[in-house]
Amino acid sequence: MKLSNRLNSKFFEIGLGFLTWGFILCFTLYFWHLNDPNIQHRFAPTPGAVLLVCSLLLLFLAGYLWRMLRSDYIWLGPLVQALCLLLLMWLFPNGMILILGIMLVAHLSELFRPLICVLVCLLLPMLNFLLSPAEYGLVNALLFSTLNLFALFIATRLQAERQAKEANAHLLRELRATQSLLYTTTRRDERLRIARDLHDVLGHHLTALSIQLEVANQLSKDSASQHIKRAQELAKLLLSDVREAVADIRRANQLDIVSALQALIQDLDGLEINLDIDPDVVITDARVAEALFRCAQEALTNVLKHSGANQCRLSLNKHEGILHLQVDDNGRHTKDITPGHGLTGMQERLNKLDGELKIEAGPAGFSLLAILPDSRT
Repeated sequence: MKLSNRLNSKFFEIGLGFLTWGFILCFTLYFWHLNDPNIQHRFAPTPGAVLLVCSLLLLFLAGYLWRMLRSDYIWLGPLVQALCLLLLMWLFPNGMILILGIMLVAHLSELFRPLICVLVCLLLPMLNFLLSPAEYGLVNALLFSTLNLFALFIATRLQAERQAKEANAHLLRELRATQSLLYTTTRRDERLRIARDLHDVLGHHLTALSIQLEVANQLSKDSASQHIKRAQELAKLLLSDVREAVADIRRANQLDIVSALQALIQDLDGLEINLDIDPDVVITDARVAEALFRCAQEALTNVLKHSGANQCRLSLNKHEGILHLQVDDNGRHTKDITPGHGLTGMQERLNKLDGELKIEAGPAGFSLLAILPDSRT
């Protein structure tokens, strides 16, 4: 639902961009053809000049769509828009073309610092003022400076709100995943406590009862001996059942890390995750489960923040008594990676459990492998 709403919002924005661009295209070509004095131009509307203007407008639209639809090299779209806009401003030094500048500055906050964005918002109208006749240029410069700053302000607020929502959603996913792991750990610990109580209390009393029945059997008369032996057999059978129940509880103390990982990958906008967990993987050590969970958590956080990937694979399997947690993505990475606090923390956590961390990066994506020995082996 969240992903659908986000896509609907993006396509609605693209639709508004198309509408604005189409209006500027039709308005400019029509009044240029009529040689309207309110539309200043440097060339007559010859077929070559019209082809040039249409090409610039189409390139501007292509840059806009690149910025809206692509997740890699996002700076390329605004760069193409800026170059086309400067040429169009020179060809048509009037305020109508500056409407395209609003489409440009609305996305600058995603690429540059606020000061640079403000300077661009002011420089575009001032440059148009230098190119336009004085009676129109000053009014247009003041008007579009205000409009550009307003568009930048709204875009910045929307971006901040979107980032806050994404951060809150990310924290909520991690909270749910941690709660899932904590719940299964607490339930496992409660089962172990019950098993210890059964063994220590009930088992002790049954053993004492069996001993007392043995003594009574030695001291009893022949008429009571048969009943005492029967009670002794029942006490031994009950003690055996208690010990078997305790053993079953201890054997069924695995931690449900699958539910925690499933909660961790829910509702990730723009990232498709393939979760592959070997059904034979059984984790009973809470330290091992927590280490694997934290490694998966940090790895997915890095994918969302730094890679720009749209596909990711998270796998967990066991081979020859060794647990392997691997996270692969198809994002952009360089071969030289300096481990930050996240990767360093993962390595330290794994080292405490005699594990290791392997990372591999390149143009095809990033791969992280956490290796831990199974504590049961």
